[in-house]
Amino acid sequence: MDAIKNVITILDGFIDEPSCFGVPPYISPYIRYIAGAIRDAGGKYEYITIEEWRKGRRIKGDTLIIVAGAIVPGKYIRAMPISFNEFKRIAENFKGIKILAGSSAVYGLGQGGGKPPLSVKKWVDYLAMLDGDAFIYDFLNGEVGNRRRSMQEWRKWSLMGAEVVKQHPDYPQPLIAEIETYRGCIRWFNGCSFCMEPSFGKPIMREEKDIINEIKILNEFGVKNFRLGCQTCFFSYKAKGIGKSETPKPNVDAVERLLKGINKLNLNVLHIDNANPAIISEWENESRKIAELLVKYGTAGNTAAFGMETADEKVIEENNLNAYPEQVMKAIKILNEIGRKKGSNGMPYLLPGINILFGLKGESKETYEKNYLFLKEVLNKGLLLRRINIRQVVDLRGNVIRINKTYFKKFKRIVNNEINRTMLQKLLPHGSVLKNVYLEINVGNSTYGRQIGSYPILVYLPYRTLVNKFVDVKIYDHGYRSVSAIEYPFNINKAGFTMLKNIPFIGKKIAAELVKNKPIKNEDELKKIIKKDIINWFSI
Repeated sequence: MDAIKNVITILDGFIDEPSCFGVPPYISPYIRYIAGAIRDAGGKYEYITIEEWRKGRRIKGDTLIIVAGAIVPGKYIRAMPISFNEFKRIAENFKGIKILAGSSAVYGLGQGGGKPPLSVKKWVDYLAMLDGDAFIYDFLNGEVGNRRRSMQEWRKWSLMGAEVVKQHPDYPQPLIAEIETYRGCIRWFNGCSFCMEPSFGKPIMREEKDIINEIKILNEFGVKNFRLGCQTCFFSYKAKGIGKSETPKPNVDAVERLLKGINKLNLNVLHIDNANPAIISEWENESRKIAELLVKYGTAGNTAAFGMETADEKVIEENNLNAYPEQVMKAIKILNEIGRKKGSNGMPYLLPGINILFGLKGESKETYEKNYLFLKEVLNKGLLLRRINIRQVVDLRGNVIRINKTYFKKFKRIVNNEINRTMLQKLLPHGSVLKNVYLEINVGNSTYGRQIGSYPILVYLPYRTLVNKFVDVKIYDHGYRSVSAIEYPFNINKAGFTMLKNIPFIGKKIAAELVKNKPIKNEDELKKIIKKDIINWFSI
């Protein structure tokens, strides 16, 4: 198979799986492992994202490996995972050998919540059903078969493939490298009814030094933002008693060694993703220590996503879910007590997020009521959630029921109106300043941006300005999942009439007055035109 070693194209169709994320500005570890495996086998690769293909970039090479797995339906700002029609079109037009990797090779391409994935195997030559990196390595060495990578290969390919980040469109900023701490779930022997993670079997933990070395080399290549997100529960890293209990004891020493080692690398962002609230609740002392370590060694804006799924005990038992409402509430309280303090970027250091699923066995009208009452209790207790993610589960195992769309839409509407906006107002009151917001896209006469990290808040600027830059902003209004803001301090003399008039508390009349009197030389001149209560939002 020497002929196919000339050029292998890695097409990143973007990963969104229960424990792994690779939609820009993220790059998934799977991409980096595959690049490393190709290099180790003596091959050469070209990396291209599906977004670049959409913009007209051609796919070259003799062999195409498509990495895709949008199992968790999400909403994206400027990059979408590959669609079924796009996949089919690419596969039909590519004349070389085609390989599909990622969870889509096992389950098919996701269509969104409540719908089964679509099979795509007839459009490719091979399905990498286990590890795409191991498949391509063996393939380039004359063998075809599905297997897991060895620990030695994991260690080697994570380092050899780090260089691929330089080909990502978001490199060097705002690129975030998703880092895998372990594979699988601590509840693999008795897992949740809907999840793909138990299929990985008993969790395999990476050594602290291997994770640190991977981050180190990525940092040397210019990546400054990282998320320890490719795991089912960060608090369960190297936990004691895995396999003997569904809630093994957190290993505080191992977590401290890991975070302390990473901290020495002087990163811009270090966040985590998933956390099991049952672990935090059942092992309070150990979990408090880990939360304290995340505050000490992580960066502000960190979010621990709790897979609560539902507050309905009947649904929990029928689907063998991992936590009961009282456990989730206790875990929310613990993280609020430790991580609620705000850091230098304007965000709390560490807050929980909540995932709520609909479409599970045993669901009823009462399920919606219980979920609402749970969220209302969180709000009434004065606790903060970074975000509430409500979605329909994707049917991977044939256990999903048809949801009542009327109940579902009503639930989302009520949560938005009564909880999400109020929670956001408590989290970031009027006049709050968010620092280092990366402006990403223009839509009409407006601009959208986010801070870099786990579940960053969407920031809306009511005017069009240059993107691909960092700014500080001051908040003047709140949506359900976003805030409205202006750059802070806002330079009056550099702004034109169109920009000024689009700021709601300025408007056309004041904007015209400001433009007429430019350049405004001092604060006294500014005070004659702008109201006193907002004067400190502007500079001259």
